[in-house]
Amino acid sequence: MIHYASVHEQGGRKYQEDFLGVFCQNNFGVFALADGLGGHGLGDLASECVVRYAVEQYVPGCEASEYFQEVFLGGNERLLQIQDQRNDMRSAKTTLVCAVVEEGMLQAAYIGDSRLYYFRQGKIQFCTADHSVPQMLVQAGEIRPDEIRKHPDRNRLLRVLGERDRPIKYQEISPIPLTPGDQILLCTDGFWEYVLEEEMEKDLAKARNPDDWMARMRRKVRRRGFWERQDNYSALGIWIG
Repeated sequence: MIHYASVHEQGGRKYQEDFLGVFCQNNFGVFALADGLGGHGLGDLASECVVRYAVEQYVPGCEASEYFQEVFLGGNERLLQIQDQRNDMRSAKTTLVCAVVEEGMLQAAYIGDSRLYYFRQGKIQFCTADHSVPQMLVQAGEIRPDEIRKHPDRNRLLRVLGERDRPIKYQEISPIPLTPGDQILLCTDGFWEYVLEEEMEKDLAKARNPDDWMARMRRKVRRRGFWERQDNYSALGIWIG
């Protein structure tokens, strides 16, 4: 059985440009989370559009790679249609992370800097690498991974949905076999910016259930972001029972 809980809050921004969606039934689940770009305009519409599309498109038992191709390329086409309708080619852009849990496997794909973390025995085993300028600097050995959170170029993304002038390069992760007791966390940058990886693990060790885990981390986000005109922040915590 899959259990999950979510956090979805506006923070100190004028617009809520995060969106999340779930379809979960017994041992099967589709989870999607997006962070619209722009600070105003069509980011909220973009994130909602692609998340709804991701959840609606999945057919149990389908080939994961074909599903992700439809979600990211088809979702991008829908954003281009929104841009055309609004005569605004710069807005209606978004990140997206999409995860499928089915038959004891985790399969996922993403674009941008919304992240997926995978935990086993309370420890992080895997985390997606952001499609961002600071992540590129990490890979080049110029900064440490922990310096991404406060880097001045942290919001400069190299890949997003809603692009019409360059290919959509989303990234699939290798399938992960799941066992009871594993956990998955999907979250936007407004969430992971304020919760360190070791704190995710410590809060997980103390948590009684997914709701408790989310509540513990949410308190950190609220407290630390209070004075910084806090971004929207969203997360999905998934427990494999």
